[in-house]
Amino acid sequence: MTYNTGANVSVGRVSQGISRITLRPSARITEEDGQRTREELLALTGGTRGGVLLEITGVGSVSREAISVYSSAVTVSAFAILGSTPVDRVIAHGLLGLPLPACPSEYFTDEDEALNWLHSVCG
Repeated sequence: MTYNTGANVSVGRVSQGISRITLRPSARITEEDGQRTREELLALTGGTRGGVLLEITGVGSVSREAISVYSSAVTVSAFAILGSTPVDRVIAHGLLGLPLPACPSEYFTDEDEALNWLHSVCG
């Protein structure tokens, strides 16, 4: 099941206990996008804690307010941030440098590595 939280974000399930949030390339992610994403993630998971693969490849920007909303996601047990470009790495560094949930968070350029890490961290 995949939710399209608007033109900028989609939320879906990768496997039991692992969800995917994909930020649209070139999008400017706002607080409103973050709030819709949180609601859709809660609907998808039924409020059960789990890992999130956050795909930021090619995203234009993520506002501090959106990061704050993502940071307050109490049902997230780990974030694997997936990107592929130098700009993605800068955005991820900004995400990792701001308050994230009290859970492990890592940046990856390989999806399989990110998923393996999530499975190992989330059990």
